[in-house]
Formats: sequence, structure tokens, C-alpha cells
Amino acid sequence: MSLSERIENAETKDELEKIGKDELRVDVDKRKGIETIRVDLQSLAEDQVSEGQGETPAQNDAESPEKDVPESADTPQEGTPASKIADSETTPDQGESAPAQEKPRLLRHRGNGRVFTYSAALAAKRDMEEV
Repeated sequence: MSLSERIENAETKDELEKIGKDELRVDVDKRKGIETIRVDLQSLAEDQVSEGQGETPAQNDAESPEKDVPESADTPQEGTPASKIADSETTPDQGESAPAQEKPRLLRHRGNGRVFTYSAALAAKRDMEEV
């Protein structure tokens, strides 16, 4: 059964989500209607076929096993010298002053003590006070 037939024959959002993850490698927004999800997956499947990428995910994995390995932020990326990365991660010298980050304005509810970030609408409430 082809991919488009499987999408057409799917009866639930869960089935469409599974097809989207397994075959097309996309996350399905299950908040949308089933027909909307079906149309989105059909268009993605057609785009994939028109680009000549009609291979199954198993074939893609066999050809490039490194594709699924996530790169961590600590490992240097390919083509980037380690010295440049080390320089970018160092703190400024004591002679230089680092730009101070501004603290966000906060509001506190007088009754229960909960703290919120500042907004004009919340500040207008009589139970709110700026911290």
C-alpha cells in the first residue's frame, strides 16, 4: 500500500500522527481537524515524491547512520577551530565591562504573594504592587 493510500485510509488522528512521524518525519498538530491533517500529510508526501526522495526511512537510516545522532552544544562543529570556540566562551577580561542585563520588572499580588512579569494590564489591578 502506498503512502498516499495509507494517509487516505487512516481513520484517526493517532494513525495519521504515526504515519507522519514514521514516514515523513514530521510532527502532526493533533489540535487540527483530521481532514486538515490528512491534506497536510498528502501535500508533504507529494512534495517528497516530486523531489525524488521516495525512499523509506529505513533506507535513509541505512545510508546515513550519523543522521539521527544529535550534536551537543559542547562539541565543536565541523570546520570550526577549537580555539575560536574557546575564545567565544571565555568571559571578558577585568579591564572590559560586560554589558549588564536588565532585570525584568516584576509585580507581586498583595493577597497571595505570586510574582508576575510586568504588564500594564496587571499593573492597573489594585491588588498588584511592583517589586
